[in-house]
Amino acid sequence: MKLEKYLVLNKYFLSLFGVEEFKDLKKELENTSPGYDSDGRSYFVNKLRSLDNLKIPHDDLLRYDENISNYVKKINEKREPKVTLKYFQYLAVLFTEIFLDNLKNRKQEFLYELNDFLGKYRQKEEITLLDNFSEDDLKKLAFWMATGSGKTLIAHINYYQFFHYRLFSPDNILFITPNEGLSKQHFEELQKSGIPCLLYGGSLNGGLKSEREILVIEMTKFVEEKKGGGVTLPIDTFEGKNLVFVDEGHKGRRSEEQKWARLRNELAKDGFTFEYSATFGQILSENQPDILKEYAKSIIFDYSYKYFYLDGYGKDFSVLNVKQAKISEQRFQETIFSANLLSFYQQLLVYEENKDLAKEHNLEKPLWIFVGTTVTGKEEESDVIQIVEFIKKAIEEEDWLKEQVDNILNGKTGLKDDKDEDVFSRKFEILKKKGVDFDDLQRKVFGGKGGFGIYELKNAEGELGLKVGENDYFGVINIGDVSGFKKELEKRGISVSEDAISGSLFEDIKRESSKINILIGSKKFIEGWDTWRVSSMGLLNIGRGQGPQIIQLFGRGVRLKGKGMTLKRSSEEKIKLLENLNIFAIKADYLSKFLEAISKEEIELETIEIPVKPQHEDKWASLQIPWKDESKKFEEAKVLPLEIDSTIHFTLELLPKVSEYLAKERKEAGIKTEELKVEPERERIPEDIIELLNWERIYREIYDFKIGRGYWNLIFDKEMLKNLLISDRYKISALPEILTVKTQEDVRRIEDIAILVLKKYIDMFYKKYARQFETDNLHYYTVGEQLPLFAFESSDGQYIYKVQVDKKEKELIQKIRNLVRDLNKLLKDEDETLPRVYFDKHLYVPILLQSKKIEKITPPGLVESEVRFVKGLREHLRSHQERFKECEIYLLRNFPKIGLGFQLQWHGFYPDFIMWLKAGNKQTIVFIDPKGLEHTKGLDDEKIQFAKEIKELERKLGKNNIRLESFILSKTNYQSLIDGISSPPEKDKYIENHVLFLEDNNWPEILFSSLMRKNAP
Repeated sequence: MKLEKYLVLNKYFLSLFGVEEFKDLKKELENTSPGYDSDGRSYFVNKLRSLDNLKIPHDDLLRYDENISNYVKKINEKREPKVTLKYFQYLAVLFTEIFLDNLKNRKQEFLYELNDFLGKYRQKEEITLLDNFSEDDLKKLAFWMATGSGKTLIAHINYYQFFHYRLFSPDNILFITPNEGLSKQHFEELQKSGIPCLLYGGSLNGGLKSEREILVIEMTKFVEEKKGGGVTLPIDTFEGKNLVFVDEGHKGRRSEEQKWARLRNELAKDGFTFEYSATFGQILSENQPDILKEYAKSIIFDYSYKYFYLDGYGKDFSVLNVKQAKISEQRFQETIFSANLLSFYQQLLVYEENKDLAKEHNLEKPLWIFVGTTVTGKEEESDVIQIVEFIKKAIEEEDWLKEQVDNILNGKTGLKDDKDEDVFSRKFEILKKKGVDFDDLQRKVFGGKGGFGIYELKNAEGELGLKVGENDYFGVINIGDVSGFKKELEKRGISVSEDAISGSLFEDIKRESSKINILIGSKKFIEGWDTWRVSSMGLLNIGRGQGPQIIQLFGRGVRLKGKGMTLKRSSEEKIKLLENLNIFAIKADYLSKFLEAISKEEIELETIEIPVKPQHEDKWASLQIPWKDESKKFEEAKVLPLEIDSTIHFTLELLPKVSEYLAKERKEAGIKTEELKVEPERERIPEDIIELLNWERIYREIYDFKIGRGYWNLIFDKEMLKNLLISDRYKISALPEILTVKTQEDVRRIEDIAILVLKKYIDMFYKKYARQFETDNLHYYTVGEQLPLFAFESSDGQYIYKVQVDKKEKELIQKIRNLVRDLNKLLKDEDETLPRVYFDKHLYVPILLQSKKIEKITPPGLVESEVRFVKGLREHLRSHQERFKECEIYLLRNFPKIGLGFQLQWHGFYPDFIMWLKAGNKQTIVFIDPKGLEHTKGLDDEKIQFAKEIKELERKLGKNNIRLESFILSKTNYQSLIDGISSPPEKDKYIENHVLFLEDNNWPEILFSSLMRKNAP
């Protein structure tokens, strides 16, 4: 069952942005920078406003964007480091904003629109299960988001959104979690976000301190009816309209969990619920239609693990998938344990050899854990004892271990994969080259050589320590029934000593200096233990129907901080093994259950390497590009004091925002709407008001803005900020009364405007001097020195695309693999199996295109406007060969962030293509960007103005035989571009400014006529 097609509420919200699938919206936003422009608008909303078929009024989008900015400010007031929303977090909050606005202000129209969409959608997708939305269906929103994707932050913003729209005044606010560990975590995080909260400790005698205070409590603390003492609470304690937040509330929804679901629904029946889970994929199926219907109408946002993974977040992972083994169970288990040990040792080696690089990418020392989906029971106890026996054997029987390692590294295990090869034939490349130093292995993994010892830690409940001889502890077992476990060990001839001195080894794991390499046991891990060290995971005691717990374990294992806390994997080959979670299981049955759960998440992808062939390499040494000196960084090379710059002047447009604010005030005062038509005035903040402002707040906001922007070398004080506001370097376009002070609210409003003015000026000031520095440090290099194929480099020096396809698409996978074997066809033909375009003037082939059939292409394939450009250019050159016979022409795809970029006033600009026209020793370098131009600022837009600025750069670089040009190739047609503009420029004026239109079939003729006329090489 493809669950995604049932998520009708989510599909409705996607349709508002003119797309049918999330990945289409993702493509538009994933390369957009987080943060805000100098007008206070997020870069995300600027991008969304440019979408084709957008069904949300632009003014509404800007209002939602401003609200989201305010919510983020609230949760950031006490936080360090500050939160910046990633694109998917922004979308989750934006979808919620639209939902709550409609629910509050136009509920009946909203219901009609939902049901109108549902009717058409049912027919299109042939879904009969879903009936129409009712008002009751609008009392719950659910978020399907991968572990590590920021569900907690979304919940905190949802809290502020709810109170912004004031759906009702809740009698109680509850944050319900599955266990005490997660309750404590949520309580601490709520405090960081400045949200009043109370952690339930067994009694409500003290009561809640404020009307908006959240009670954080486990689901297990609720009962229908209280019987006797204890810490449980009957649900009638929370009568009335409740606001309920639920984190991972289903866990399979079986037996006791179904009872909890019933209690939870009772608590929220007259109120509103926000629910968050990474594991909806495990509980929703056509076999449980009622649950499927409930969540189909309430899941507003789907950023499940497949999207998280494809966006490059979290560790990569490898699961050993073994065909039915024709060896004994004992040999299977010993082989798998030994392979897990080798895998972990290999990671330790990589970590030791690349410590500085690992630290730069926030990678901690690897940790090997053994976990299951239950916290107690004979099965788990038996598995843990077996792991202890294997560890003891590896430490004390070196000959046995050497034999295991020899079999694994030389393909003699008897375990086969689906290609009938030894399962380890393509693994352990580092160890195969280096060989295994067994003394080093014992030292790095187990702390040394000697006799194995296990100790009950009397000062740490439920913990047993593992060590060799008198060395430090290398491992810890965390188990519920220590007494019973000791008896079972003793039956196996393993004695347990006591340690009355040492403290908790479990708590020690997080410390940077920790010697603990191995953790065995589930309880803490399942209950939300917060660690980033996990790199190798052995599975214990996985039972049937435990999909949600499996995915939670998996999600916690793949969490990754990433360089700069991006949460993303890097492309550094040296540390690739440290950004990978290896998953093993000592019983084949556990592995099959794990894989069954993973398959429901639709993240089983086949990675196919597509060879890339360089072209025209003999010309690379003669083709020039302007490239900055990477050794010089502006923020490190120069201290920049903020000052008043006579060349900077701007107008802050506040009319839409201000009109709305004043319209509301005036309507409330009984003034008719038509009286609001007042011409804006252009003025500055009056000098006598400036001293009334809260300068502590303004300074803190501007300082945080500076840090958030990365303007480390910019220095200023409060006096300089005041002088800027007094200066004539800006004007404010607004209704006259917006800068009038009558109340404290007016002062706060003017503070907000002052902050916008200062941010905009600082942005313009800093970018001016950063651009000047960059220009001063630009030099010509050859293509061979800097470009073009480093984006394709693999670890073995080959050039490749990585194409990832859903493993279920077996026929497509086979066709692509067949194509890879036929290089001539791959490089020169075009077909739909692997969409690509062939252009003999391009510096590499093939040029792949984005495709709905392919989950991900790395580096990214061309989008539709880029394909139209390449094909249009190709056809023009083919049909005008005589014209270009004296001129060589070459083209190169330029990649964002890693290719050739220029610092414009507000953004880094990475033109999509670089084209060279070369005749003898003269050449013209042309930067071409086929893009939509909605919401550009007319001909003054910085990307359009770059066509003039690049001529100044050409002059500074000072090579008479090299010309620089820039063109925008607009996929937006001219008529759409000028819609709503009172006195729009003529089309010829755009062309004069190097903006051509893809709608015009003669755009190549215009392009080359301009180049030949102005810059004949």
